[in-house]
Amino acid sequence: MLPFEVPPTFSNRGYYRFLRDNSVEIEKGQLRWVCETDALDRTMQLLFGIKAGTPITAEAVTEWGKEKTRRSVPYNKCEMATIPFNFRVAHNLDGRTLSVVHPRNQVAVASFYANHSALIIYHTSLSEFSIRRPVSVSRYAYFKDKLHEERLDSVAGLEEENREYEQLGSYFVYRKYRNIHRFFESYKYHRSEKKYDAMVQIDVSKCFDSIYTHSLPWAVLGKDQTKFKLEDSKRTFGGRFDALMQNLNHKETNGIVIGPEFSRIFAEIILQSVDAELLRQLAKANLRHKVDYEIFRYVDDFFIFYNEESTQLKVFETLQEILKGKKLSINTAKIKHYNKPIITEITIAKERVSALLNDEINPACEQEPLADPAKPPQKKLVCGINANRLIIRYKAAIKEAGVTYSDLLNYTFAIIENKIEKLSKAYVESEKTDRDRKCLSNALLAIMEFAFFAYSASPKVNHTIRICRMIAASVDFVHAQRLHYENKHLLFKYVHDNVMQQLEKNTMSEHREVESLYLLISLSQIGREYWLPVSVLLRHFLIQEEEKTGNYIRPTGFMNHFSITILLSYIKHKVRYAKLKAFIEAEILAKLHYMKAHCPDDAETLIMLLDLIVCPYISSPTKDAIGAIFGLDAAGLAAVQATNDHWFTAWGDKFNLGKELDAKRSREVY
Repeated sequence: MLPFEVPPTFSNRGYYRFLRDNSVEIEKGQLRWVCETDALDRTMQLLFGIKAGTPITAEAVTEWGKEKTRRSVPYNKCEMATIPFNFRVAHNLDGRTLSVVHPRNQVAVASFYANHSALIIYHTSLSEFSIRRPVSVSRYAYFKDKLHEERLDSVAGLEEENREYEQLGSYFVYRKYRNIHRFFESYKYHRSEKKYDAMVQIDVSKCFDSIYTHSLPWAVLGKDQTKFKLEDSKRTFGGRFDALMQNLNHKETNGIVIGPEFSRIFAEIILQSVDAELLRQLAKANLRHKVDYEIFRYVDDFFIFYNEESTQLKVFETLQEILKGKKLSINTAKIKHYNKPIITEITIAKERVSALLNDEINPACEQEPLADPAKPPQKKLVCGINANRLIIRYKAAIKEAGVTYSDLLNYTFAIIENKIEKLSKAYVESEKTDRDRKCLSNALLAIMEFAFFAYSASPKVNHTIRICRMIAASVDFVHAQRLHYENKHLLFKYVHDNVMQQLEKNTMSEHREVESLYLLISLSQIGREYWLPVSVLLRHFLIQEEEKTGNYIRPTGFMNHFSITILLSYIKHKVRYAKLKAFIEAEILAKLHYMKAHCPDDAETLIMLLDLIVCPYISSPTKDAIGAIFGLDAAGLAAVQATNDHWFTAWGDKFNLGKELDAKRSREVY
């Protein structure tokens, strides 16, 4: 349900637990939940936009031999047309807007999945071209046996066939390739290269922003049938999926929300109909698939192999025409042509970077020959890394291959993470002498120096998550090994200085928000001596101090929910940040007053309410004032607070950075 890029403190696990424990479901036109009393009624009214005075029906039911009281309201009494919580992340030149959909719509999507998963799988299995599509629902159980250990994929992305996982990253199991580079290195790709002389890569322009939601019923039923029988079509699978996508995006028909998995599935169904139409029209023009040409499509990227230039032109023109009918178009600026040998620049660069990192970073535990053969040989850690040479060679490899840092960072960081793991294992096997400790400390420092250099060139969210994982793994390891203060201090100070530098360089702008929040959270893990000065936080979050009054102001407008919650998690009850905390509490109340008046069905407003009334760092008067904004008296506020102690933001001891970053690893963005 959530975009991969949300901050590590934010998830919908607490909300999921609430839904599960109270059996909340949308079933047979009713919103239902199980509760003996009316204790949950106020929370359900807030969550689902049920108007005050709507009668709530209670009935005694027996399920699995247990008597329960089920409470319900008609589904049409819930306000389901909502505004998603949008946030910006760095992406290409202009950034990208991602969305967290309203909690009530998350339940509607879950209900849609449960009822229509077989139809979703059917409608995403019609294309011969697609190499990334749902093939079945993920299995929830796994067995801890030897076979499971062998089949367990520790760096899972989306669920793939014939794999077992510790935690699920997606509702559906996906066919074949977790990312596009796996396809470039596959047998299918090499087989096509043998068969054809050239390849062209074509990209759909701003696919998710341009999708017209009605084109899904057109794709499933046909455009004429849908328009001719509009009311009937609304009751079909396509019509319901269309309505669902409109509701969670403020009734918008142009463009779909970006980030959640269900948006990719929605797009996949539309693009499958494009594939089927393309195959049909090319067959009419006497062009046979897998003979005259072969097409692979990965999400919205088409890879077309061909021999004759006329074939490529015909495919291009036909595809352009079909996309136009769906209100989509080809991004002509991104078309790439390759002749034999058909190898992309990124594949070349990956080959070079892999060889370079294996050459420069090679931790090992070696036996030291002793003068006295009677004594057991000593094991010492060996890992000399020259950070300067590594950086120069890395820059050269990227320049020669003609790619950008951004293209390669995920791959580079994946190798570096493995190197840190290898270094840790080698240290554990060594004698752990002063020499070994110094060697470990120097190696980690050199790795961090290289990682921060590469990261600074492209501080996107997925790269930030990886660097935070490296920081967390290194910090946890040196703590666990009880290294001396001087060994740890060099590493921690380096991390602290670099994070400060990033925060100063990338002061908050609408494209640079979430990235910095990850770094702030990882910095809070390394100890009290490394707390940031108030001035750095103020500058980064665009808060200014008035000269006359000394009061804090934020001229650029309200902070978003992520900034507020991460700042609160960072400053906690620390005395040095007391004035800043008072400003944040006032900011929260001002923002909620404004949002409640202007956007009552806004996802961010509700998420803020639920998260902040259970936040341990906010004063009781502020919580009472938050309740009052939403018409909750003291009893109403206490009732809502009692229903769940953790909704979307994990506060205090409920938050474990290492665990959260590992959970991210199981659903790496594709």
